[in-house]
Amino acid sequence: MPIKQIARRITGNDYVFTVLTKVFALLIGLVASAFSNRYLGPELKGQLAGINATLTIVAITANFGLYQPLPYYKRLGTPDVLDKFLRIFLLQFIAYTVVGVVLARALHSFAITAVCLIAPVQVLANQMSFTITVEDVKFKNVIFFTARITNTLITILAFYTLQPSLLVALALIVVGDVITVVMAFYRIRRLPNPFRADLRFLLKILPFGLVTMLTTLMLTLNYKVDVLMMEGFGVPDAQIGYYTLGVSLAEYGWLISDAFREVLFSRTAKDDAVGEITMSLKINLYLTLVVIAGIVVFGRPAIYVIGGSEFLPAYGVTVILLLGVLSMSYFKIIGTLLLAKGKKGTYLGMLTGSVLVNVAVNAVAIPAMGKEGAALASVLSYTVAGGLFLLYFLRTYGVPAADVFVLRRADVRRILAKFKR
Repeated sequence: MPIKQIARRITGNDYVFTVLTKVFALLIGLVASAFSNRYLGPELKGQLAGINATLTIVAITANFGLYQPLPYYKRLGTPDVLDKFLRIFLLQFIAYTVVGVVLARALHSFAITAVCLIAPVQVLANQMSFTITVEDVKFKNVIFFTARITNTLITILAFYTLQPSLLVALALIVVGDVITVVMAFYRIRRLPNPFRADLRFLLKILPFGLVTMLTTLMLTLNYKVDVLMMEGFGVPDAQIGYYTLGVSLAEYGWLISDAFREVLFSRTAKDDAVGEITMSLKINLYLTLVVIAGIVVFGRPAIYVIGGSEFLPAYGVTVILLLGVLSMSYFKIIGTLLLAKGKKGTYLGMLTGSVLVNVAVNAVAIPAMGKEGAALASVLSYTVAGGLFLLYFLRTYGVPAADVFVLRRADVRRILAKFKR
């Protein structure tokens, strides 16, 4: 088969193209991670994890989800809709910057100061990343890879020229966010006056945004609360550093489900796509098991490559976390359907249950078992989330469990035929 024809089939298949894009991003991330881990070491990596977890939660909360209604109002044909949102985003940025500087001067804590100063930029970066996804999704990938490659090059430069420093690692976060903001504004070619923001419009979109913000916050807490609780229980920074590397490696187990999730967002926007979701769950099961087996087999040498021998204690955390990867993939795939159908309450309720399990088990397991206890708590919360979403899907749509787990010959033929088209 000619190379051009193969390339056309790959780029024409949404699932295959998305997976390959993620694989490319993964390879870049591995290079960056290798230099970053060796540059920082376990202790600084643990400190960075705590600051980054706090920063992410603050940025999500401060966003108020105000960017989420943009597609809805754009579809309605609201006059001057993009400028309306951009003015609000920029006004938030100015207000948060002022508040952040004041708090940074008043509070004498390096971690809190870092969060106060970086959060305004991250809030705006998150908003502009979503905006450019709505306006030009292909350019979103250009921004993503530009930021990722730039950060990787700076990390390599720091590794060879600078002493280990938390400031350098925090600067890299800012660089990625600034690149996102600058490139997004360059693409949409407008910078409206924030002091002409329509506050009545802001109040109108706020209720919609708050629901989305709470959903995103619960999702983030399910991944970040363990690090914050380990800090609260006085787990040494180096142990947290091992844990975060173990989490990063285990997250590669979601490569397949994340790819399906992105494609299904567009499918479920048109209809329930129950058949496609069922098939995706089935294919995801077998491919994810292969990925998990690969991480188990090659995880230890991978940790040695991306972190060095001092990070090898992270392998135990990785293996424990892999027990919950498959369960959480059901949440990721089925969640697209609930969000598309506007069932945010159901989605948020089941996700909140998972977070509560995570917090409760962490409170007992971390003091008793340290980083391994935090990993077990995550596995239990992932299992609860995946189990609830899978049970909801099977019962709501009357899908037999065998259709989700058993791969038949007819399924294989259908998959191969779809790829050949």
